Formats: sequence, structure tokens, C-alpha cells
Amino acid sequence: MSMNSLRSDSARPVKLACRHVWKVFGSGAAKFLKTGNGHRSAAELAATNLIGAVRDASLDVHEGEIFIIMGLSGSGKSTLLRCMSRLIEPTAGQVTFDGKDLLKASEAELIDIRRHKMGMVFQHFALLPHLTVLENVAFPLSIQGAAKPARDKRARDMIDLVGLKGREHHYPRELSGGQQQRVGIARSLAVEPEIWFLDEPFSALDPLIRREMQ
Repeated sequence: MSMNSLRSDSARPVKLACRHVWKVFGSGAAKFLKTGNGHRSAAELAATNLIGAVRDASLDVHEGEIFIIMGLSGSGKSTLLRCMSRLIEPTAGQVTFDGKDLLKASEAELIDIRRHKMGMVFQHFALLPHLTVLENVAFPLSIQGAAKPARDKRARDMIDLVGLKGREHHYPRELSGGQQQRVGIARSLAVEPEIWFLDEPFSALDPLIRREMQ
């Protein structure tokens, strides 16, 4: 797994940072890392039947930066992304957002951050099958408590942005895989996130649509 950044100004403030983040699956993983002072080799993990999905990852994502994590399938990219948003708990390390340690944030604080400051698009679109395209895109705004006229307008704008105008009242089952993926993208942008987590967000799109989305 490798990490690359595209930014025009490295002097911009750090928005998100990871320091020595580990995610190890298996019984006694946290204790095992502590006894090794936070440093364990792949061979040591394998010898104790532990799986090191993320091993000692450190990075800084600056405001306005596009930060890319690259690697082969199974190298831990998705796991690291979920650790950064704390959708899964890191085994060790530190994750900060706007200088705040996310691993020490309460459940209520974390929910508020996700609702108002984070947008996420993952490989599995996780659309709500009983809601229309418009309702799916507006859903995070309804969770925020936005008034229906305002959230519907914002949702329609995002649907138009991803090229799905005219399909507002379709259900996910009536859409192709690529269209469903674009609904997921529109939904994640509806809240105007300060940071946007993307896990292969264009994988279901053909080359032409992918370029338009990018």
C-alpha cells in the first residue's frame, strides 16, 4: 500500500491526521501490540494467528488536498479508510480531525461529526431500497433536521450534478449498478462535507461517466 497527495499548497492546515495506526484482527491483538511497544513484524503477527490489516500507518491530509491511498486488493486500503472515520476501531494509534482526537470522541460527538462534516462513499453503495433516489440523497439532510423544501432542493441539485436528473422518483432496484453508485456519490455530497472519504467510488462506472464524475 502506498500513499500520494495532490495539493497546491502544503502550508495549508492539517485537516485529518493518523499517527501509528494499527488494525489487527484476532484475540488479544491490543495486548500483543502493547507488549511489543507498538512495533510488530508480519512474521510475529502470523506466528500468533493475528492478521495485521493496517500496520503502523501515519499520514497528514491538508485542507483542500486530494490524498490517494493506493495498493493491491487486500492490502488494507478500505480498513484504513474506516479507521480514519472510526467506522471501525483502530487497535492502536491516533486519528485526529481538526486537531481533535477522534478515538477519544464520545458517541454523540462522533455522530455529530459524521452528520455534518464527513461524506463517505464506499464500495457497497448501501442505498435504502424502500426510498426513491430523491429520498436516498435527501436522507442525511433529514437526519440533520433540515426542512423538507430545503433538503429536497439540495438533493435535486446533487442528483443533477451526477447526471441522474429525471430519475428522482426511481427506486434503487430500477437503476443500474453505475446509477446506484452515482446516487451514493450524490447522497454523500448533500451535506457539503468538510472531508470526503471515497473507497473506489467510480468502480461501477464506464470510462466516459467515470471521467465526468472525476
